[in-house]
Amino acid sequence: MKHNIITSIGLLTGAFILAQSKAIAQDQITKELLTRETGTWFSESTNAEGKKVNNYSYLYYIDELEKLRSIHLSVDTETKKLISTLHIFTGINKTGNQTEAIFFSSNGSVGKSTGIFNGNKNLIRFQGVNTNNIIFSGTLKKEVSDDGNTIHQTRLNYISNGKYIEASPAIERKKLDKSIMELFQEETILPSDNRNSPPFAKQFENLIGNWEMKNEDGDALNISWRMRGIGRILVENWAFFNEKGEQGAGGVNVTGIDPSSGRLTMWSIGKNGFARSGGWDFISDNVVGQRQGNNRLIRKLEDDNTITAYWQSKNNGEYTGENDKYTLKRVVGNE
Repeated sequence: MKHNIITSIGLLTGAFILAQSKAIAQDQITKELLTRETGTWFSESTNAEGKKVNNYSYLYYIDELEKLRSIHLSVDTETKKLISTLHIFTGINKTGNQTEAIFFSSNGSVGKSTGIFNGNKNLIRFQGVNTNNIIFSGTLKKEVSDDGNTIHQTRLNYISNGKYIEASPAIERKKLDKSIMELFQEETILPSDNRNSPPFAKQFENLIGNWEMKNEDGDALNISWRMRGIGRILVENWAFFNEKGEQGAGGVNVTGIDPSSGRLTMWSIGKNGFARSGGWDFISDNVVGQRQGNNRLIRKLEDDNTITAYWQSKNNGEYTGENDKYTLKRVVGNE
């Protein structure tokens, strides 16, 4: 028996050493490394139906959140109309040598990924859930050219809906000198004809736009709500500013249907990472409650341009109170 135990330990030790020997080098991830792909990119591919697709990506860094935001658009080559989108928020985890990201697709899938850098190469392991509540996963391998203007990428070991793809055809992405907004303005990209209409969209339509609160000291809270993902998700950007216009606390809240539960869910993205953070209560046509733990932020639409907001606390299973009340005014002409 003792001999078997020793043999087992020896095998485990050998396996561990072997696993160590196969590990690839990893770079310590700095802001400069994380943001080396900032800008606009273009590539061509063919979808599952054999149709040619133009792919545009726009990446930019949000300093206050220490997150890289990536917006990926797939466009029909012939009609130039938007087919699908992918929104990704990426940060550096506490180890400093691994990225962590959360992503939302216009097809309703939600997932997370981790990544490492090794010189010009970047490996990203992703996993998510489709709207049919089936998990998908795979690895994205990217390599940036020495001049930083070309990226070669391929998808490896992809599993979805019971299908396995060992490696997809390589795609070459080229850097553009235009922004995504310019591509829409010059009609290189056209809006989609198939805008999603999630069941919650109408309940948020009065919030869409830019809002501001200012107090007597000159401090301000700015909030913007936009439907993104071809109508699939609601994205809220919020930030506090002092009297000098310097930004303080801020973050992003993404609301959509969680495919793993089918429930309306809110995810929060901030300087400390991202997580499911709550949901919503629709109290009346003009009043919504944003739940976050044992607190709920009430927003009451007084008229088209005024919102009264206040916090409630949960006691004995019910939310009560009108704490820290303030008024938001719509910023007209800046939609």
